[in-house]
Amino acid sequence: MTTPAMILRTTCRGCNGTRLEQVLDLGMMPLAGGFLADEAAIATETSFPLTALICHDCALVQIPQIINPEILFQDYSFSSSTIAPLVQHFEGYAKWLVEKLKPSSVVEFGCNDGILLTPLEKLGVKTAGVDISKNIAQMAREKGLDVTAGYFNEETAKALQSRLGSVDIVTGSNAFAHNDQPEKILAAARAVLKPTGHFCLEVMYAGDCLETFQWDTLYHEHLTFYSLTSLSRLLKKNGFTVVEAERIPMHGGSLRIAASLNPDEPPRPSVAAHLDYENAKGVASPETWLAFGRHIRRKIDIVKDTLGRLSKSSRIWGYGAAGKATLWVNACGMNYLEGMVDGSPLRAGKLMPGTHTPIVFPDELKKNPPDYIFVTAWNYAEHIRAKETWFKGAWITPLPDLRFF
Repeated sequence: MTTPAMILRTTCRGCNGTRLEQVLDLGMMPLAGGFLADEAAIATETSFPLTALICHDCALVQIPQIINPEILFQDYSFSSSTIAPLVQHFEGYAKWLVEKLKPSSVVEFGCNDGILLTPLEKLGVKTAGVDISKNIAQMAREKGLDVTAGYFNEETAKALQSRLGSVDIVTGSNAFAHNDQPEKILAAARAVLKPTGHFCLEVMYAGDCLETFQWDTLYHEHLTFYSLTSLSRLLKKNGFTVVEAERIPMHGGSLRIAASLNPDEPPRPSVAAHLDYENAKGVASPETWLAFGRHIRRKIDIVKDTLGRLSKSSRIWGYGAAGKATLWVNACGMNYLEGMVDGSPLRAGKLMPGTHTPIVFPDELKKNPPDYIFVTAWNYAEHIRAKETWFKGAWITPLPDLRFF
């Protein structure tokens, strides 16, 4: 039986409730990471509906359109170690794990090319990783890391446990939210963790999404947007208690948590403080998210109208062929972009989803500089501008407001 390309979920991913309300409708969108290898690939490109919903029962923000993971991840175009700020982030996260929890062994799901496993190994921690993308897992293995290609489920976890023994930490960074059935990841974590073990996550944070209007992370690959409120409820239902929580700047704003299997381990003060913040800001309120959706429609229209007018008399390029870029260029109809700059060899040489803008290495920018550069990877804008100090035109960033530099 053939697995369909898309399934539409009608119940909440966190609590299985049915009281879901639409926050934002982005219409038909290509896959955010669906970069096209060449012109011939345009003929088979597919777009899917894209909406964001809020659950009135557990406050979970989610995408109901579930794309077959075999389509999303098997030829993945995101290699973390090509992005210097991410390398620095994961070096810091490795130190955080070691200092806070003092593990001797760590399993990471969604480990990508080993960007966290590498610094953990240097700190003397025994590691193993799992990643669904075969090409990315192979990159990690070529570095000498113990990485399995496949799903992190109970079967995989039990195989790891029989080979390595029970471990101190299971962690995932920006991967937990990709899964339509988070309870399966939590069951896998329980299968490989020691009874005193910890489940640690870094997830894009719903609070930052609200504060800086990050609608451009709402795409098919990112199925779920957690607040500490909604995440705590899900974890508690599956045998974990959140004992540490903090906000971090990764990906424009993320939440880092540690949850314990030991019900007697007391939460640190950071947990209560964070929940108080969410209550004060209405992060778990459906009304807050409905207002967010209305505000985002206005922001998209402003960027679409402003850059559309500029394009009639000026040359514009984009910078940063990430998932955010796919959403901006398609929502705003940016067919006028002459090129999209990106330093990753997994993306340069391909075409942008939807608009089919050529993706080129940064050196191409110097050959015929445009008047404006639209920084689609706006969360790395300072890093990008610091690398391209020679550019004398104007830089544009779309969030948290449309700005020209």
